[in-house]
Amino acid sequence: MPKPDLTINRKHIWWIAALVVLLLAATNIAAYRLGLSRGGPSAALAGGEGELVPPDSLDSEWDIFIEVIRRLHEDYLYPVDTAELVRGAVEAVGDPRTVFFDARELVDFLIQTEGSFYGIGVRIVEVDGDIVVVETIPGSPAEAAGISPGDRICRAGTQELSGLGLERAAELLRGEKGSSVALSIKRPGREEEIHLTLVRDKVEINTVSSRWEKPGLGYIRISNFDRDTGASFAEQLRLLESGGLQGLILDLRDNPGGLVDEAIKVAELILPEGEIARLVGREGEIRQIYHSAAPGKDYPIIVLVNEETASAAEILAGALQDRGAALLVGEKTYGKATVQQPENLSGGNALLLTVARYLTPSGKDIDGKGLEPDVFVETPLFLKYYHYFLPLHLARGDYGTEVELLQEILAEFGYRPGRDGYFDEATAAALRQFQKDAGLAVTGEFDDLTWLRLRQDFEKISRERDPQLRRAVELIGQPALRPRSEEKTN
Repeated sequence: MPKPDLTINRKHIWWIAALVVLLLAATNIAAYRLGLSRGGPSAALAGGEGELVPPDSLDSEWDIFIEVIRRLHEDYLYPVDTAELVRGAVEAVGDPRTVFFDARELVDFLIQTEGSFYGIGVRIVEVDGDIVVVETIPGSPAEAAGISPGDRICRAGTQELSGLGLERAAELLRGEKGSSVALSIKRPGREEEIHLTLVRDKVEINTVSSRWEKPGLGYIRISNFDRDTGASFAEQLRLLESGGLQGLILDLRDNPGGLVDEAIKVAELILPEGEIARLVGREGEIRQIYHSAAPGKDYPIIVLVNEETASAAEILAGALQDRGAALLVGEKTYGKATVQQPENLSGGNALLLTVARYLTPSGKDIDGKGLEPDVFVETPLFLKYYHYFLPLHLARGDYGTEVELLQEILAEFGYRPGRDGYFDEATAAALRQFQKDAGLAVTGEFDDLTWLRLRQDFEKISRERDPQLRRAVELIGQPALRPRSEEKTN
């Protein structure tokens, strides 16, 4: 299971960091409204000369809190970061989803909810201190300039990026629309650096993609919910329906959530008339009930879910399951049923505050529990951790998760590597054979070029080797989907 919101576990480290340039604080957040609300806690940090002004309701407890902070500033042996003190106070609440953002972290958060930013448009990871491109955003300046996965960005302007870390590298690559940045790039297979100058522009992050899985069977994937997700889903569903849609596979795997209102917009299009979800406040009072007025669809729907399906994605999946409008295929979902609302603070800071929880139409509270799929299909290791597949240098004697994933992928291609995450002679032999078959230099070591070719080949076969997708296609192809109680596989 993944860690709670804003807690980064190992297998998510690279993708969270790489989501977009500067989208480094990606979280499983369901924002209650688009944009930041005004007022509220902002008064708490608005005192003169940096002092906190206590609201009357906190009385003596607040006075003690202010006194402690003052003593720390005046008498503590070491320098004190006030932001870290505030962050620690928020963490003391015990809710990992209620989070203090400083001004820089707030920018990262807004990029996710807005779905766009100004920059060059690359997804990056940090490998051994280097900044490596793993994807270019379609339509971005980076794509137009020919930047490719595997490229290592050595310099931005005159600044060396190696060792700076992802956050600082992202800041240097981001910038105002129309501003330029000179890049020096080391490309796999080339000795000399490539020098490019890119003009920053608005980069749009598409959260919805669709295709025909086969004639009559449509597939729509939603990666997360930002301000454009609902409209994008509506358009792509319309195109599929105009092409003779007879069945729909909705892929919500690895969807961490996002804007609740956008998930509701999707539900309103495909859920029959009735309740979608309800929001419940601190005292159990109903704050809002979401309803659909749609007539329902005359074609079957299957929703793909896994342990990374969370938050707003679970609202959608739970509503479809509860109302009998779709089957859930895959693995148990994450289990996040609380809603966060961003509140502005002074100084460009903000507080992401848990303000409500949601229940499914049948009244289930899935927080900490998740949704059980109607048809359980486990994700194989080579697909589950594929996004952790980085261009590291690996050789005989190395061991760990990275080696185990390399072995799984080589085995999927029909080679016979070693097992258990130890880079032995069998793994080296399998890698040499792959390199020979791919026309690469035969070294028996895992390098950037080998990573790039394995990645390209793997993406070609991943759809046909996806057991959850295959099971969904089988189910939806039946004359009629059986009731949930009649099919429960393990």
